[in-house]
Amino acid sequence: MPNLKTPGPDRMTPAGRKKFFGFYKTHRSRALIGALQDMAKNNRKTLTTYLGKCQKINCLIMGCSHWANPRDTANFLRSFNKNLEINLAVIDVLPDALLESTKHNVDCLPLIAPAQQTPFLDNYFDILISDCLLTCCSFDQHEPVIKEVARIIKKRGLVLLGIVHSDKNITFKMSERPIKNYCRPLKDYQKLFSRHGFSFVPNSSTETRLPGKWRQMRIFNGLVIKGN
Repeated sequence: MPNLKTPGPDRMTPAGRKKFFGFYKTHRSRALIGALQDMAKNNRKTLTTYLGKCQKINCLIMGCSHWANPRDTANFLRSFNKNLEINLAVIDVLPDALLESTKHNVDCLPLIAPAQQTPFLDNYFDILISDCLLTCCSFDQHEPVIKEVARIIKKRGLVLLGIVHSDKNITFKMSERPIKNYCRPLKDYQKLFSRHGFSFVPNSSTETRLPGKWRQMRIFNGLVIKGN
């Protein structure tokens, strides 16, 4: 395996961070809540069955910021089971999201930790949410992130996964995301997840093609399951 650079997304400048957070504050359909709603379109029965039998779950948002609001996540999960008790943790390498959670008194455990080296116990989480985290990490970090996800999620646990994929490896920048973005073919993502015991749930995804000069890329919002 090649030597990894420092874990975590590329660093933003203060001006870039302000632009980034400002965009997701004013475009909620592009925030995590939009991705979760896409995931629910083809998976309402699966999520209702899975969450309906639970009294309490452990949930982790990997890559938490203004676009990945923990309150939206908790409300989304309880829409499938109103009595669900949620033990929610969030990790992010940027401090802004932690300040946001504190400011709004969100009931969650906020941590700054790289996704490749989390402090959590093995087989701890029932549900893990990763919306475009891999897109923010360089290609050589993709498998270490997936390997860590496999370590901390329970067997039969669900990954609510958002990724950008394309016909070939592409590195790009978007105006609202002033850091490098990385996407690879969907089949390559599937191979990486399969290597660590995951399978993509058939017909679970909502696929959205990006507009304009980004039209060679698609957003996958769907379910991945650990083990059989």
